[in-house]
Amino acid sequence: MKETTLLKIAIICSLVGLIVLYFISAKIEIGDYKPNLLNKNVGEDVKLTGTITKISQRDNVAFVEVNQENPITVVLFADSNDLEEGNVVEIIGEVQEYNGKEEIIANRIRIIKS
Repeated sequence: MKETTLLKIAIICSLVGLIVLYFISAKIEIGDYKPNLLNKNVGEDVKLTGTITKISQRDNVAFVEVNQENPITVVLFADSNDLEEGNVVEIIGEVQEYNGKEEIIANRIRIIKS
C-alpha cells in the first residue's frame, strides 16, 4: 500500500475512535454522595455539595470539613488558599474509610458560592 492510503486509514480510525469515546464519556455519571448508605460507597467516585465548616492545613494536605446532611471530612492534596469557611463547594472524589469513618479524597473541588 502507498503511504497516503495508510495515512487516510489512520486518520479515519482516529476520528471514529474519538467519536466513540465522546459518546461513551457522555454516558458516564458520578453519583451523589449519600451518607445514610453506611460504608456502601467506599471505593466509589461521588459528588458532594455542601458548606465548608472547618479547614485544617498540614504540610501539603488540607482537611476540609463539609456539612451536607452530616459533616464529612474531605482530604485535599493541593493548596487550599482559595477555600474559606462558609463557602459552598462541589467536590468530586473517592470515598475511603479511615479509622472507621468515611472520608472523601478530593480529585476536584469547585467553589459554587463564596
